[in-house]
Parts: sequence; structure tokens; C-alpha cells
Amino acid sequence: MSETIALSFEEIPYDWRVPGTYVEVRPSYTNLGVLGFPARALLIGQQLAAGTATPATPYRITRLDQAKRLFGAGSVAAAMAEAFLAANTTSDLTMIGLADPGDGVAASGSLTLSGTPGASGVLALYIAGRRVPVTVAAGAALNDIAAAIRAAIAADPDLPVTASGTLATVTLTAKHAGAVGNQIDVRLNRLPGEATPPGLAVAITPLSGGAGAPDVGAALAAIAAEWYTDIAVAWTDSANLLALTSELAARYAAMGRLDAHAYAGLAGSFGQLAAAGAALNSPHLTLIGARASPSPPWAWAAALCGVATFHLANDPARQLRSLALPGIAAPAQADRFTPTEQDLLLRDGISTFDVARDGAVRLSRVITTYQTSPLAVEDTAWLDVMVPKTLSRIRYDWSGYVSLTYARHKLADDGSPAAEHAEAVVTPRQMHGAWAARCKLYERQGWIEDAERTVAESVFQRSASDRNRLEARQKVRVIGNLMVLAAMLQFEA
Repeated sequence: MSETIALSFEEIPYDWRVPGTYVEVRPSYTNLGVLGFPARALLIGQQLAAGTATPATPYRITRLDQAKRLFGAGSVAAAMAEAFLAANTTSDLTMIGLADPGDGVAASGSLTLSGTPGASGVLALYIAGRRVPVTVAAGAALNDIAAAIRAAIAADPDLPVTASGTLATVTLTAKHAGAVGNQIDVRLNRLPGEATPPGLAVAITPLSGGAGAPDVGAALAAIAAEWYTDIAVAWTDSANLLALTSELAARYAAMGRLDAHAYAGLAGSFGQLAAAGAALNSPHLTLIGARASPSPPWAWAAALCGVATFHLANDPARQLRSLALPGIAAPAQADRFTPTEQDLLLRDGISTFDVARDGAVRLSRVITTYQTSPLAVEDTAWLDVMVPKTLSRIRYDWSGYVSLTYARHKLADDGSPAAEHAEAVVTPRQMHGAWAARCKLYERQGWIEDAERTVAESVFQRSASDRNRLEARQKVRVIGNLMVLAAMLQFEA
């Protein structure tokens, strides 16, 4: 005769005497697949006073015109929204705008015209990657051409600058006060076939002199209890990056439970990017840098965030190589980093990209800024962005599975009578078995490899000092990616 199992009911009293049939309905999670992952992106950018948004307040964004209205046309925040939505229109997107710093200084630059156009043509001016075409008539006066340029700039509210000046000079002033204005690229004739009308010369003085940045801490405080999986920020000064990486580390910790990964863009020479990356060391921050790209760094950050949010939610262990950053303008051929420079940048925490024949910017290797252990020993454990993303996904799934399956279970020793006969009891061995089953699922998903070995090396045990505590060391081996194929091609001489 089989022994009786003590069944545990949630809704039916154990001593109910009224006749009838009473049936509880509850789910079984025995064959539960991977839990859905709620990917949520957050963009933090600078807003203009013309925007209707309250600074440091989260807004859920579904349309570009909504972002322009909230943060102001031509703002850094609106440009970030445009870049993100060009790359990803399906992920849940929230944005926070921060006002210009009160003591900020706006960057300025200029266009100085000279000569006389000997033929009609179109002057193709580009500001922050946006094309501003100006028709020039043969023999036109410089004052008239300059006035036409100022009018064309004023006609495009999405440009990040305003235009003023007199005679043959056009003064460009960043709409934002702050160092962001120094990163606004101004150039002529970017596309094949574009050329300044013969006889006309335009001298460009790049925007400079911008100073100051908002405090990203105000935005982080606004989301203190909210979970966002991917965050893009517009500023890369040391103070803001320190605040950001400290927040990310706290969120990723066991007691934080708000895992997030952040993205930021840099503009500068090879040396400047290498120095900026080498000064950082966070497994939760990704920097991507370019030299002399028409697109501003905050657009790079937002586009990368959009791509990563979508694809790493679909498969956190799969590299992002070859994926395009839509709408991001590639640097000119002479400004692109060589393979050797790319390799060195990857050793300094800077992610890299390639440029396809059609001019599309395609990701090469997306890494974190983590480079050394806490004891300053070179360490590649957290090199690729897939590592923290995969571990976040596994932790989320395992925590959710345990919460669903063992929400009200009691804890007993292996082999105890309660473990054998009671229904709502779990033991270290049973939890180890559940971990083994989930690892097999993770292995089939292509997140980890060699699950049998890692499960065998995992340990589950009851605490010696707290009978209500189950302790575990759970081993996983994150799957690799095909980054390099090194081969020796031999031939017979």
C-alpha cells in the first residue's frame, strides 16, 4: 500500500464540513519555458526651454513628433529619439530630458564666404549630419548668399544651431548651452557629386567654446525604483560617467535587482578615444567612438542603444557584429580607424564599427569598458557586452522560475520525511535538480554551453546557521561567439 502524501491546499479549509465538491485551480510550472524578458530602454538627453516636458521627469515615447514637442525641436533629446526610433520601433522607450546647466556656455562657430560664384549650383551644407541645401546663382553677391544660408538654417527647426551674422559671415550658435555644442559637426559637400559652386569659397570655423553639462544624477534619482534594461546618455564628462557607472553597479548587484546596461558616444581622435576608454572600467557601460562623424555622439549612443535593446532581448548571447546603425553617418574614408587602431581601441574599452560599401555604419565588436580586475590585473571576463546581458537574462529567468514554483514552499533537509511525504516542501537536492533542468533549457537556447559539467560543479546546501535559508553556488559557462577565424593556408611548393 502506497504511503499518503500530505496535500497542501491554498483555498479550501482543511476542516470544511459543508457537503460539496470544491476544486482549486492553480498552474503547474513543470514544463515552463524561458520567461519573457521585459526589455525597456531609457534615453537621457538635454532638452530646450521650448519643450513642454518637465525636466528630470520620465516620459514614455512612441512617436518622434512627441519627443520633439516634449524636449524641443533641434534638442539633443529629440535627436536621440530620432536615432533610437530609426533603429528600433518596437521596444518600450522612455525618455528623460534635463535642462541646460544654469552656468552653461553655448558653443559657436561660423561660415565666412569669399570669392564670386562663376556658375550656378547648390551649396550642400551639413550641420550635425543634416543636409541644408542652398541654391547659389552665378555672380550672386556674398551678402545675399550668406542671407540665404541663414534663412535655410532658420527654416529647419530640427537643426541644433541658430544662425545670425552680417555681410558675408554666418555665425552659428548651438541651441543648447553646454559642452554638447562643441560636438556639432559642420561641413560641406558630404555626398558624391556635391561641390561648392566654382569661384565661391566657404571657410568653416568649427563650433567651440561650449562649457558645462547637466547633472545626470537628477535623471537617475527620477528612476530610482524603476527598471530599465538599456540606457543611453548624451554626456561623457568624467563626473556624469562616474555617477552613471556607480548607479549601474548598484543596480546590477544582488540586492539591486535592476540590471541595466548603458551606452554613450564619443567623438575624437584615436588618442582621445583611447585615453577616454582607458580611464573607465565598468562591465555595465559601452562606449562607441568615431573621428569626425557628421552624426553627433549622442545620436551614435541612442542608435546603438536601439539596436542592442532589440537584438540582445531576442538573444542576449549573440554578438551584434554586422548590424547597422540606421541614420548614422559614417566618417569620411580618411577619418576611419585602421584595423590596428581598432584593435588598440578594443583594448581600451571602445567598441568599434565598420563602414559598408553603401556607407552604412555596421557594428564590428561591441564591448564594455571593463578592462582590469579590482586588483588592476588585466581581465577579459566582462569584455563583451553579451556576458553581462546573458547573465542578467539567466538571473532574471531563474529568479522568476523560483518565485513562481516555490513561492510558499517549506525548506527541509534531503531525505527527510517531510521531503518525501509533504507537498509544499523543497530540499537542496530538489532545487539542484530544478537548476539542472533550467540549465538544459539555457543550453538549448544557446546561452550557455557544457551544462552538464557546470551543473555538476554547482552546489546547493542548507545554511548551517539559518534553517530558512538555502545557499547555492550556481556555475554557468556563457557560450562564445565566432569573433576570429585564424587559419593557416598551406600549399605545396
